[in-house]
Amino acid sequence: MSVGSVTTTAHAPSLKGERLLPVRSCFTGHGAQGSSWLLNYDAAGARGYLNGLTFSVTDTDDNLRYDTGLSPYFDDELLAVYSAADAVWTGAVLPG
Repeated sequence: MSVGSVTTTAHAPSLKGERLLPVRSCFTGHGAQGSSWLLNYDAAGARGYLNGLTFSVTDTDDNLRYDTGLSPYFDDELLAVYSAADAVWTGAVLPG
């Protein structure tokens, strides 16, 4: 961004990234953001399917306390993006 640029709000309702999934949770304080949402979690094997990722929290009942975590929608479209990236993964983080 160049010096003097002004940021504004943009909305693209046709993009799934704007369709957020809420989960009521008491885990909304420091450290909540970035936490995984696992579907069909198996405690014995410590495995599950990544179904979301907390990227924001909100106060849904206006009591001045965060009570809900938010995640973008994870579906087959996201899986296709991940699979395409996985197909070209070289194992290196930086170009060598």
